[in-house]
Amino acid sequence: MDTALPTLALETFAVSKQFKTVKALHQVSLQVPEGSIFGFLGPNGSGKSTLIRVLTGLISPSEGHFNIFSESSSRGYRVRRHISAMVDRADFYKNLSANRNLHILGRLTGHAQQDHIDYLLQLVGLYERRHDKVKTYSQGMKQRLGLAQALLPRPRALILDEPTTGLDPLGMREVRNFILRIAEEERVTIFLSSHLLHEVEDICTDIALIFNGRLAAQGPLDIIFRNLDQVQVSLETTAGERLGSFLEKSELVSDIQSTSRGYRLKVAYADIPELITSISAADIPLFSVAQRNRLEEFFLNQAETDQA
Repeated sequence: MDTALPTLALETFAVSKQFKTVKALHQVSLQVPEGSIFGFLGPNGSGKSTLIRVLTGLISPSEGHFNIFSESSSRGYRVRRHISAMVDRADFYKNLSANRNLHILGRLTGHAQQDHIDYLLQLVGLYERRHDKVKTYSQGMKQRLGLAQALLPRPRALILDEPTTGLDPLGMREVRNFILRIAEEERVTIFLSSHLLHEVEDICTDIALIFNGRLAAQGPLDIIFRNLDQVQVSLETTAGERLGSFLEKSELVSDIQSTSRGYRLKVAYADIPELITSISAADIPLFSVAQRNRLEEFFLNQAETDQA
């Protein structure tokens, strides 16, 4: 059996940050596996953006240090040569085209080659609009252009701070899709800060939760879900009475509630396949089996633990 530990793209060691009387980070020790899409979750004001500013060099930690691809932050700015970031909303020269913006910004890092810029614009779906002025772009298009800008120096890891904030549902979906495409095609580790649970559950492989500056949990999302005690599941059926009688006798479920189309209940995540199989074996028709956001269940449980 292979017991080798995963290579880490980012690792923090007891990082703390004090702003006068406010301690924004309390000894945060984080491990971000290389090649992951890592969701960094927490409520507003929990310390997410503070840690990102530490990693990107915008502020210094009060205590602790960090590694980026095994290089220590004690090396100064050189430690960040393999990362790029998009912090807050992307902004550009509005009266210039996307192509011209990327050319100007690329010259700062020596990555202004036109073929590379063309490739990035195609990657984020803006190639056909490359000669249009940025002021004609929607906010979602600007965010996608921000992703292209962040990829200009060919980073090994990309840090994104709330990249879908302020976007409409279509713009949010577009940015999420392009993040997935970037991770797959560019083989870039993505460190994604967000407070949107559905967004993280849709695209992330690993997560960490932070509350009040303290790390509450971290790990691969599939393992976290397997360890959930219970999740809420909705069952849709046309055989309501039969399903209700069946569920009342089942030892797998609890908190059974009738709905207009079936039932809502709680069941251990690992028991869901057995429950569905047993319902089918009883010849009870199921039209849908929908889980409530599993990450929401985990997040709320961790939040209650933190408050306690």
